[in-house]
Amino acid sequence: MAMKIGLELLSLAMLLAMGTAAMRSLNSSVPLEGIEYGNGIPERFDETQLWRIYNITEAMQQSIPVAQVMEQKFGGNIWKENSKFLDISIAKEHVKAARSFLDAHRLEAQVLTDNVQALIDEEQLDGINNTQSEPGFRTKKASRNSSGMHWKDYHDLETIYAFMREIRAKFPTICRLYTIGQTVEGRDLKVLRISENPREYKKVWIDGGIHAREWISPATVTFILYQLMHNWENQPAHIRGLTWYIMPVMNPDGYEYSRTVNRLWRKNRSPSRRANCFGVDLNRNFDIGWNGYGSSTNPCSDTYRGTSAASELETKVVAEFLSKRKYNLEAYLTYHSYGQMVVYPWAYKAVKVRDASVLQHVANTAVDRIAQKTGTSYRASVTHEVLGIAGGGSDDWSRAALGVKYVYTIELRDRGTYGFVLPPKFIKDTALEGWTVAETVAQAIV
Repeated sequence: MAMKIGLELLSLAMLLAMGTAAMRSLNSSVPLEGIEYGNGIPERFDETQLWRIYNITEAMQQSIPVAQVMEQKFGGNIWKENSKFLDISIAKEHVKAARSFLDAHRLEAQVLTDNVQALIDEEQLDGINNTQSEPGFRTKKASRNSSGMHWKDYHDLETIYAFMREIRAKFPTICRLYTIGQTVEGRDLKVLRISENPREYKKVWIDGGIHAREWISPATVTFILYQLMHNWENQPAHIRGLTWYIMPVMNPDGYEYSRTVNRLWRKNRSPSRRANCFGVDLNRNFDIGWNGYGSSTNPCSDTYRGTSAASELETKVVAEFLSKRKYNLEAYLTYHSYGQMVVYPWAYKAVKVRDASVLQHVANTAVDRIAQKTGTSYRASVTHEVLGIAGGGSDDWSRAALGVKYVYTIELRDRGTYGFVLPPKFIKDTALEGWTVAETVAQAIV
């Protein structure tokens, strides 16, 4: 009976999402063209396969950039690319041709899932089941006095912002809510500051949601905000003695687009002047190694770096906001998925920072604590060794431009079983792992 109700609710949720997306499409001044799913109806990924391809040698990459070929020739969607493997989804109609290409180059693909849409449906149904207070009824959303925030499901942007406003209202003497700019589609970019002495305390920056489809990232950052504030008066000195800047969603346009139209959308939503394709990869748009390896000049690519460094509104306002506050800025933590890693600069070149041993020690401590708390295995390393070389990242920029000491990119769960489409039942433990990193770094600072 419960399963039947759940399936009925899933169908209703999908119909509502389709209606919402269609209305957004009608009201938009930007046509949905190019690589987009043109009519505003949520894109489906029925029988789209997710592959993991191993043994792509450096020599092969020099002559045949496999990921680029798979993306441009076979419509592949790159999920994860590093020195050991490539995760890429291939639509049903391209599977045969893509297989032939791999066979011709003696490459094999492990099928992680043979139906990406089934993962998306499971994610949505899991959220529905988790938030049913009783059969047929979902947990109450926001009210006048409550944002409705919880960690049983993923939330839309408005709920996240309502939660930030709620925290500000509860702690008016120590919290300040900034609107630091707006996106190309007119959404606010919001940052919450928490501090008992913002002029003197050392600062920590935490952001999430720079890549739209990584929903576990904003969920984790809002959980970190909750962990900080629900018991603020009893927090230890290494927490209360810092100034915290929290930005749960750096890419609001992309995040909302991934919730209404394309679950696997990565970039922001700025239109391109050169093609009928949308979006720039904000984590290839910062002014550090911007035109180097690991990004694309093709506006239709998921790793398109933009027309120039900091060309995007989101990148520009974050860089300006932090540049004005670089004094005493000790930590920059940016949350991503997936891979279960805690990594530090450099990413844009195959070199370690001078104090790599210090950063490795703190990362090791965080990884050990995560294993003790949840039993989940994370890896601590320098970025380029495990994720490959890529320029334009916010993490490298914060170290190079601002001199931030404790710079970490946290790749949250999982390792490819669900990838970006992590079921909500894993949110709380994953978010606890993200909080553990933040707490460990805070202890290292003070």
